[in-house]
Amino acid sequence: MVEKWSHFEGVLTNSNGHHIYGYIGMCDRRMMPLLRPGSIVLVDASLHKIDDGDWTTEHDRPMYFVEVRDGYRCGWFHQEGSRLVMQPHPLSHCFPETWRVPEEAEIVGRVTGVVTRLNEPGNVPPRGSPEGPGDWSRKVP
Repeated sequence: MVEKWSHFEGVLTNSNGHHIYGYIGMCDRRMMPLLRPGSIVLVDASLHKIDDGDWTTEHDRPMYFVEVRDGYRCGWFHQEGSRLVMQPHPLSHCFPETWRVPEEAEIVGRVTGVVTRLNEPGNVPPRGSPEGPGDWSRKVP
């Protein structure tokens, strides 16, 4: 498995010409629970065509990183002629968005990996805050 990931650190510093990384903003919940806010995505910038082909589950459906006028979007996309449509995850309660290609949006690449936190910072108590008898952060003598 480690060999499949290759040199992930090198990818983060852009030493590989085909891969770049993107950041999912802390307020971006469009793909929750698959992509948590604050995640880093690995993007294959050589794959610019939307593949709406054979996928059977939400985990198999390809995600793309797209540049739009007001920033970036990361998630599921499909193309209808010159319209690019982002379909957010149903559990996110976000609405689909559309843009004209290439005037309003450009496909940066296909997402091939994700690095994410398992606990969002808002759910983790600050260091040193008492949690009572079940405090897992205290030292064991």
